[in-house]
Amino acid sequence: MKKLSAIFVALLLVAVSAVSAFAAGINDNEQKVLDELKTSVKMQGTEMYLPEAYVNQAENFFNTIDMTEDQADKVLSAIKSGKTQLEATGAKNIADCTTAQKKELMTTLKNVMAPLNGTASYDKTTGEITLKSESGEVIFKAVPTLVEKGSSKGEDVNGKTTDGGVVKTTGASANTMTFVIIGVAAVLVIAGGAFFVIKKRG
Repeated sequence: MKKLSAIFVALLLVAVSAVSAFAAGINDNEQKVLDELKTSVKMQGTEMYLPEAYVNQAENFFNTIDMTEDQADKVLSAIKSGKTQLEATGAKNIADCTTAQKKELMTTLKNVMAPLNGTASYDKTTGEITLKSESGEVIFKAVPTLVEKGSSKGEDVNGKTTDGGVVKTTGASANTMTFVIIGVAAVLVIAGGAFFVIKKRG
């Protein structure tokens, strides 16, 4: 039994190690970007913010990378440029921007992703923005919108209520769950086999 207990402990340690390897955590550079994403932009005199769900998606992605100071500086510069552009549009929200303004904002969004070797694209049919990581994984997909402080909802380009439109959980959360499941499954398989052996001997 002592030997079996040791095997169980070893398996659990492997599972935890796998989880730790994929949950890189947030470094100081990434935290600076997250802090900037949480600040407001003034639209027609109203302080507007990114929905919390959007910021959470960014954090999930940052948990899978290790952003350098140089990358963070470039990302921050592009984000601040985007905020200046938004304030200059005179629009109430992103959906109210003109086609020309949206194109300009998309160029800036691509500049946000470029230092991380990611991409940004816009679907004219759905109005959705899709952000992909260097590996091509979709890390964000939604109709872009801003909300007033304390609100998790806004309006998309069709005037429909949206909770942020995040369609995919990515990054550390997804990887952690996967490896937890694998680890637990492995333990259960070994435990089941051990039980069978003990019962047979008995």
